[in-house]
Amino acid sequence: MNDFKRKIKGFFAYVWECIKSSFTVGLTYATASALLAMFILKGEKPFNEQLPLCIVVMVCALAYNALLAWGFGGTHYEMLVSGNMKRLSVDDAGNAYKFSSHSYVKEYRVWKGFVMGAFACLITLIFVIIFGANQDRITAALAGEGGLENDRFFATILLLGILIASWALSPFTCAIGAGYIVSYYWAILIALLPIAVFGGFYIAGAYAKRNKAVRAQEAADRAAAAEVAKPKKINYGGLPGTKPRKRK
Repeated sequence: MNDFKRKIKGFFAYVWECIKSSFTVGLTYATASALLAMFILKGEKPFNEQLPLCIVVMVCALAYNALLAWGFGGTHYEMLVSGNMKRLSVDDAGNAYKFSSHSYVKEYRVWKGFVMGAFACLITLIFVIIFGANQDRITAALAGEGGLENDRFFATILLLGILIASWALSPFTCAIGAGYIVSYYWAILIALLPIAVFGGFYIAGAYAKRNKAVRAQEAADRAAAAEVAKPKKINYGGLPGTKPRKRK
């Protein structure tokens, strides 16, 4: 029973760590969505002219996601190295050397990047499904035909979706506003991109940190070998007649 409780506690510790790590990425997408929504809601340009801006913002958000995932991968790899050193230092009595900065839930695991990406895109995915299920009402609202005056709750949900998930929804919103027939459900493919981006660059960041450590160790080994190969200089004390004469 105690072992079961320990496993459950460890599972929720991993889940909480993944949620905390994905918060910054999710906030990045929400910020990009809010900025994009400001331009779209102004209505200064036709919907078809706003599509390039939507794509640029979406690509920038994904690129920043990749940068953060790369950093997480490297940091978690270093934590894994510390954990391995801690586990190798266990003596016969079960005592291990204490690393004050070590946390086992921050150690690198291949699956963690994909889980953090899933948490980062979860809210976006929910709003995409809501928009897809209510596309007719949203299309009518975009066309200025109303339909939301008597449903303040749905209007609030719609506004939140625009402010939080526009990075994935805006290309389809612009296409629908320009008169094209396209389903919001296709935005699910975009909403799931953070899973692949975060997972892939998380692994790449860990391997980059590993390769950097390997190259540093190889350079240190070469320097140590070169130092050993150098002829040792004998200190003769500077006294006359103690230093051997060089052959001409």
